[in-house]
Amino acid sequence: MENTKISRLATAALVIGSIVGTYFFAGPRNKKRRTDVVPEYQDELETNLITPVGGTFAAVWPVIYTGTLGLAVHQALPSQVNNPRYDKAAPWLVVNYLLNGLFGVFFSRGEKKARVAANAITVTTLPTVLALHQALGVGQTPDVLQPEKTFHRAAGIYAGWITVATGVATTNLLIEAGYRVSRERAVPFAVGLLGVLGAIGIAVSKKLNDPYYLLPFVAGFTGVAAKQAGRNEAVAAVAGTLALISAGVFVQRIQEGQAANATLPEPEQTQFDAAEEAREEMDHEPYYIDLD
Repeated sequence: MENTKISRLATAALVIGSIVGTYFFAGPRNKKRRTDVVPEYQDELETNLITPVGGTFAAVWPVIYTGTLGLAVHQALPSQVNNPRYDKAAPWLVVNYLLNGLFGVFFSRGEKKARVAANAITVTTLPTVLALHQALGVGQTPDVLQPEKTFHRAAGIYAGWITVATGVATTNLLIEAGYRVSRERAVPFAVGLLGVLGAIGIAVSKKLNDPYYLLPFVAGFTGVAAKQAGRNEAVAAVAGTLALISAGVFVQRIQEGQAANATLPEPEQTQFDAAEEAREEMDHEPYYIDLD
């Protein structure tokens, strides 16, 4: 038990340290704003037509960091020591934030080797974040209470965003390897890749039974549409359409989940009903007085 407490506290400390370190040390090593990108990355991001506008990253990552920070703190509380889901998830949380810290180190540099390493780390992170998602039982454990339910949603958003980022990073790796094509040829490639990402998002979201996995796809496609509007209208149109489709599927699955939950009593209500039923049975049982 004591070892579990110590390991949980160590997990929380690592996650907090990785988030703080990434924020303060992963920015460009110059006097620009923290939200600016290292200049050497700018060409890569401009060449890759499926890269969302910069504001998308600024909108999504605070949500992920807030959710996983809350998860890290909650799993370390004494009341959660016997939570079996947290036992399974803690190692994957550690792996994810070790990779996150490593990504920050390389992303703060501009040389080609660092760019390749940062993109490769993003691709490597995908199976680990999906493992974290599974370990937490997201979409498979409908009776979890708050705040764990909120952390499940954050894990879904995290998994969805890393999936989107993997598509971008894979294309970046091809660009860094020298596979650069003309703008005319890049447009159909981008359109096709966006379509593949959209199909993956909808299919995996259904497989995981997690509608929140789709939210980063909505954000990512919206960001691509905003960035390519006025530049490459075909890419912008496809990205905007996929954003609307993903949003529609998200809303539909949320409604379906609410309808399904409406037919099931909440855990607290179930316990109350069981207690009331037991009390009523006791009220109807006859009483015997032993006169001996």
